[in-house]
Amino acid sequence: MGTTIREIARQAGVSPSTVSRVLNRKGNISRETQSKVISVARSLGYPIPGDRVQAEGSAAAGTVAIVYNKRLSPLVTDPFYGTVVAGMEESLQRLGYRVLLRSIDGVDGHAGLFEQDSAGNHIDGLLLVGCDVSPDVMSEAKERDIPIVLVDNELKEGGVDSVVSDNEAAAKCGMQHFYALGHRKIAFIGGPQSHVSLAQRYKGYVGALGDFGIDYDKRWTVFAESVETHGPEIGYEGTCKLMEGPKRPTAIFADNDMTALGVLKALHEKGIKVPEEVSVIGFDNIEVSAHTHPPLTTMHIPKMQMGSLAAGRLADLIQGKDLAPIKIVVYATLVIRDSTTHLLT
Repeated sequence: MGTTIREIARQAGVSPSTVSRVLNRKGNISRETQSKVISVARSLGYPIPGDRVQAEGSAAAGTVAIVYNKRLSPLVTDPFYGTVVAGMEESLQRLGYRVLLRSIDGVDGHAGLFEQDSAGNHIDGLLLVGCDVSPDVMSEAKERDIPIVLVDNELKEGGVDSVVSDNEAAAKCGMQHFYALGHRKIAFIGGPQSHVSLAQRYKGYVGALGDFGIDYDKRWTVFAESVETHGPEIGYEGTCKLMEGPKRPTAIFADNDMTALGVLKALHEKGIKVPEEVSVIGFDNIEVSAHTHPPLTTMHIPKMQMGSLAAGRLADLIQGKDLAPIKIVVYATLVIRDSTTHLLT
């Protein structure tokens, strides 16, 4: 049985009617939702009406593999990376590249990544998504002289192109919003500090406390022990822990929106009003953040733009343009919704 619209809808996290409207180019649907639906449909081999068909005998500009760790599977439905990848795919296809999605796992999990496929195509460039792609992939790509661009990740020693967001400055921006609202008892809930982007967000939190002259309180900092528990689970458990203490925070900074969902759930179950009693800020501005109760104040990361910039940079490297390694930084903006308010005394 071929791929159905219902299966595309399930994997994209939208309704079948939304898939139908996207594929038939009807209705007013956000660009991010359109890109996500089309990305899922293409990954499943579903024919897209209006897609340009490559003429027989013509060649693509090359083949690019978008590589990610299996923990992000299926990547196209991840609320953050799915949108980033949609931006990559849209740009690469517009530039004439063939696009492959490849998941890897562990040190030896990239076996076969660099081999030709059944049609004799080889990998011309790699987009490595996230912080937990094996360093061995980068090493082998360098040995084979295959261009690579890191996305939402960077190497401390440099030497590899990357596209990142300014996580530290963005976290400070969110903290400044809390401070302007009168909050001084601000907690932080985040993920493993082995991840560069998450460590930068925590650094921004700590740095902002110092800027404000607020003493750092270890009791108000909670970290997930692994990427598997980073998200709603640590948000929920961390908030429960924070609220059990004798000294409660009046504001909670979650290092991504999925974690903030867990924060909101815990506060709701405990009968703690948001934002009257505790204000909450998330990070990333994924689509669901506008539909939480209350709608979530968050730092907006231009995810489609990150993907598009990474794709364009890789295309330049494949074509031998501007080979000096660069880091492209996209800046976040504060989106104020109803989960934050002035401290009520």
